[in-house]
Amino acid sequence: MYGNNEFRKTKNDSRFGKKNSEGEMSSYALQEAIDWTGKLMDKEFKGRGDKEYQVRYRLSENSGVPESYLYRLQYKSRTMKDVAGEYYRRLKLYYEHTCEVNEDAADRYEAERLRLRGDHEKIDAKRASARVDVAASTIRKGKKG
Repeated sequence: MYGNNEFRKTKNDSRFGKKNSEGEMSSYALQEAIDWTGKLMDKEFKGRGDKEYQVRYRLSENSGVPESYLYRLQYKSRTMKDVAGEYYRRLKLYYEHTCEVNEDAADRYEAERLRLRGDHEKIDAKRASARVDVAASTIRKGKKG
């Protein structure tokens, strides 16, 4: 029963539905953590005079991941085999929070833009109808006279 491998399609399949080995899964998690760290560092960057250690400090304060671990993810990831579960979770939650905040801001900007566009379209429609009325009255006057 336990040693029966006839139900496996590939060597990485298990009876529990796992398609990848734990080593592959930890490397995926590590790569995700590295990607999130890079994107969050870019987001935290404030401009020309900002130093990388300051950006890493702010990211550490906001995400709850220690600065030293963020440094490891940024520069020493080749020596890492996996990512600590707690720090992976914190980075993931902070990244998702940052994306939600960004999407909410984009929705607010779009609503404001559409509201402003709607006001302009109403004003433009009033002006256009006024022009049509003026043009129609001048055409009528020209035909009669």
